[in-house]
Amino acid sequence: MCIIGAGPRGTSVLERIAANAPEILGDREFAIHLVDPFPPGAGRTWRTTQSELLWMNSAAEQVTMFPGTSVRCAGPARPGPTTGRWLRESGRGPLHDDRYASRPAQGRYLQEFFHLVRARLPPNLRLHVHRATAVDVRHPGAAHQCVVLDGGLAVPAPQLVLAQGHTDVETDRPHGLVRIGPARADEAELGRIPDGAPVVVRGLGLVFVDCLLLLTEGRGGRFARSRHDGRLHYRPSGREPLLYAGSRRGVPPYPKPAHDLTAPAPPPRHLTAAACRALLRRPGFDFDRDVWPLALQELCRAYYHELFTAHPERTRMDRAAFAAQYEHFAWHDDRAAKLVRAAVPDPDDHFDPDRLTDPLAGLRRVGPLALQQRVRAHLRDSVRRRRDPRHSAHVAVVRALGTVGGVLGELYNGGELPPAAAAAALRRFSVGAFLSSGPPPLRMEQLIALSEAGVVTFTGPGTTVTAEAGHAGVAHDVDARAEVAHDVDARAGEARTAAAHAAAARAVFRASSPRVRASYTAQILLDARLPDPDLARTADPLLRRLLTAGHISEETAPDASGRPRATGAVRVRDGHPVDAAGRAQGTWYLAGPEQFPHADTDAGFFRRNDEIARAVLRHAAGGGPRRVSRGS
Repeated sequence: MCIIGAGPRGTSVLERIAANAPEILGDREFAIHLVDPFPPGAGRTWRTTQSELLWMNSAAEQVTMFPGTSVRCAGPARPGPTTGRWLRESGRGPLHDDRYASRPAQGRYLQEFFHLVRARLPPNLRLHVHRATAVDVRHPGAAHQCVVLDGGLAVPAPQLVLAQGHTDVETDRPHGLVRIGPARADEAELGRIPDGAPVVVRGLGLVFVDCLLLLTEGRGGRFARSRHDGRLHYRPSGREPLLYAGSRRGVPPYPKPAHDLTAPAPPPRHLTAAACRALLRRPGFDFDRDVWPLALQELCRAYYHELFTAHPERTRMDRAAFAAQYEHFAWHDDRAAKLVRAAVPDPDDHFDPDRLTDPLAGLRRVGPLALQQRVRAHLRDSVRRRRDPRHSAHVAVVRALGTVGGVLGELYNGGELPPAAAAAALRRFSVGAFLSSGPPPLRMEQLIALSEAGVVTFTGPGTTVTAEAGHAGVAHDVDARAEVAHDVDARAGEARTAAAHAAAARAVFRASSPRVRASYTAQILLDARLPDPDLARTADPLLRRLLTAGHISEETAPDASGRPRATGAVRVRDGHPVDAAGRAQGTWYLAGPEQFPHADTDAGFFRRNDEIARAVLRHAAGGGPRRVSRGS
C-alpha cells in the first residue's frame, strides 16, 4: 500500500496499521510506502526548521499522538506521552505562556513518534520512506496500480491512502501588485515585504497571528511588560511593515482559555445523535430550524451549569431549581430571559450568544481612531475573561461547542447528514471556531501592544479588499492614517504616513469597511488565512492530475436556490473518493486534514485512522474492500 502524506494524519494511520497487523495479517508480509517531500512525522506544517516564534494553538498537555484506552476503536490501545509531558521529560523545548509548545518543538515530538512507530513495526511489515512528491496514479483500481513520484519512480500501491492534509490553492496575482497567501505563515514569502511598507491584511485568525509575530518580533522588535501597570508594550525595531488588518467580524477569534472548568460539564441532553437522527427522518428537515436551536440550548445549559456551580455567590436561586425551570424553555424564549434576569442579577453574567459572536455590533460609520479604541477594549476584555477563573462559564461554552460538534461530526462521518445539512453545520460552526480556536492569551496582549504602537491598524468589520489603479481617494486615505497616527508615537506615524502617500499614487489594494469612515491602500496584500477548499485550483499535483483524469470528483451541495454548487472538497462515499462517473474508488481512502486529538478523550481522529487501517489490512488479507467512515 501507499500513504501520501507523512504528517500527523499519515503517521497515525501508519501506527494504526502496525497496531492492527498482528491480528489481521498474522505473519504475512506487507509493504508500506510512505511518500512526502518533508521529514516523516512532522511533515510540512510542523517542520522543525521553522521559527520558534510560531506556537501551537492547543495546550501541550492536551495533545497526544498515542491512542489510549479512552478511544473506542477495534484496534489495540497504544498509550504514550502528551506533547507537554514529552517536552518536560526530554528537555527538547520550553512551554510558552505556561502552556504552549512552539511548532518546531511539536515537530520534534512528531518525529520522535514516527521513529517509535518505525522501531515497533512487526517484522513482517516493511516500510519504505520516499522523500518525494506524488504526481500521478497509474492503472487506478487495478491490482498493479502504482503511484508515480516526481523523480520518475513508480511505487507499487494496490491500496492508497490520501493524507495530504490542508493543501494550497493557486490564486490570482494582480499585475503590478504583490499578493501573499492565502496559505500558512511562510518566512520566505513574508520576506518579500520591505521594511516599513504598507500592507493590506485580509484575515485576523491564527495565520494572521503567526504572520504578525514573524513581521515584528521576527524583525527585531521586542515586547516588554511595564512594572507600573503590568501591561505589555512593544519596542519597534524600525523594520516592521504597517499592517492594515480586517476581517468579516473585524476582530480576532477569542483567545484560548488559561484555566479549566470548576465543575464537570453535563453531557448533552437536547442535541444527541439519537435526537438528530429522529429529526433527519422528518419531512422537510432543515438544519437551521431543527438542529441549531438545540445546539444553542446546549451552550446555554453548559454556561449556567458552570455559573451556578462554580460561582453561586453571583446567583439568587438554587441551581437545581433554576435548571428544572430553564429546561422547559427554549434558549430564546421570553420566559427563559425573565428567569435569567431573576436568577442572575448582573447582566454581564448573562449568556448572550449575539454579543459573543458579534463584538462590534452597533458600530455605525465611526472614525478610524474610535475603531482602534473599540477593538482594543474588546481584546482586553476577551483576555480578561479567558484568564480570570471568575469567567469560567465562558470556558464551559467552549467545551460544550466541542461536545456538540462531536455529535454532529459523528453523523457526518457516518454519512448520515445530507450535503445541505453538512454545509449548514459547517457554516454554523464557524462560530465555534471564532469562540474556541483562537491563539494563546499572550498573543492577544501582543496584538494590543502592536496596535498601540501603530504597527497594526484595524480596518473594521465587513472589510472588503479591491485592486484598483490608485489616485482616487488618496487624501481620504492619508487623513485616516494621520488620525490613527496621533494615537501612537509621532515619528513612527509621520514615517508611515509618508509611505502611505507613496503607495497611494500607484496601483493599489484598497481595504474598506462599510461601518468605518476610512479606507486604506497598499501595493501588498497579505491573505492571512488558510485557503478555502478548492479542488479545481489545488496546488497539489497529485490531486490536480486525478481530478483532470476523472479519477476523483468534487463534492456539491445545494445553494440557497436549491441548485447544486461545488464545495471545493473531494467527493467521498463510505470513506472512498468518488470518480467523475460516480464510482467509489474502493481501494483508495481519504484520511482528511490533521486535527490533533486531545488526551483521555474518545478522539475521532484515532477512530477514523483505525477504521482505515483495518480496512486496508483486511483487503490485503483477502477480504476485499471494506466500508469506512466518510473521513473529515
